[in-house]
Amino acid sequence: MKCIYCLENKPINCYNKTEHVLSQSFGKFKNNLTLNIKNDPKLSEVVCDDCNDYFGKNIETFLGRDTFEGMSRFEHGVKKLHEFKSPGKESRLKIKVDEGPFKGAFAYREYSEIAGEIIIKPVPQVGFKKGTDDNSYEYFPLDEIPDKEHLENNFDLKARKPIVVLGASIEAAKKHLAEKNISFNPDGEFCPSGKNLDLGCEVTGRIDQAIFRGIAKIAFNYLAYWAGPDFIMKKPFHPIRKYIRFGEKASYPFVIIIEKAILGDEPIVGKRRLGHLITLNWSENKLSIVSQVSIFNLMTYSVLLSKDYSGKDFVYRKGSFFSLGDNEIYDLKPGDRITSG
Repeated sequence: MKCIYCLENKPINCYNKTEHVLSQSFGKFKNNLTLNIKNDPKLSEVVCDDCNDYFGKNIETFLGRDTFEGMSRFEHGVKKLHEFKSPGKESRLKIKVDEGPFKGAFAYREYSEIAGEIIIKPVPQVGFKKGTDDNSYEYFPLDEIPDKEHLENNFDLKARKPIVVLGASIEAAKKHLAEKNISFNPDGEFCPSGKNLDLGCEVTGRIDQAIFRGIAKIAFNYLAYWAGPDFIMKKPFHPIRKYIRFGEKASYPFVIIIEKAILGDEPIVGKRRLGHLITLNWSENKLSIVSQVSIFNLMTYSVLLSKDYSGKDFVYRKGSFFSLGDNEIYDLKPGDRITSG
């Protein structure tokens, strides 16, 4: 049997791992939608173990940990707080303090065993006073401090407290500043690395191709579940297949974010039902097959599964709501309103 992703012919013993349409990192549901179902004539050998392993290590990890949706797992109890793992400096989510004495400083999330919750802590950094008549500071991580000429031209280094240290020891700050030939008076403001910044923060995120590929995989799995592997082995699905498995791009985007709720009675901005949504349908022009995916009913992603599909055998207008209220999966139809979850 051929794997729907790598298209390699492999024996049955290469299809041992269960492939979930929606990764279990976003919840476990009753009668969950899965592939590689033993003794199922349609879904027994669908995604090979090698591809399953690749997705788990290279795509689903990013989607589950380093996105707004990933952070929502802890907010809604899908994951326990103590299971939180910070992605570190290279995180796609950037946190900046937007109020208080350290406004503009960089921060990160970390689980605190003492507090029993996820807290905001300062990144090791230094801030430079912006100007004579400006009491605010601009912050730089220790390994991103500009050269001395830039600092002298843009900041008031002769002020009474020209430098603020956050999230780092005085010794570490001195070392990095000395590399730029900048002297430092330790009588300035200092916030140690163990300090929790109990302040309002602004979170911005980078949505890159790894995230889009993870979303596309959910949509492709959903199509495979309903239509079966024989259907999606067809040539019109090769571009999206190669994009998900190998990162091969096309001249058109496979995934875009659209500003609308999937459920017709929900607002673009504001409170929505708690759960995940996946749909399948023709595009509005009836030329392409598209899916919509919304994790935690936050952003809506539109996935182009097949561009200019000419076959007349696509009859899978489907929708599912994965309710986090009761862990049930509800079937949707055009015009449906959900009352549960």
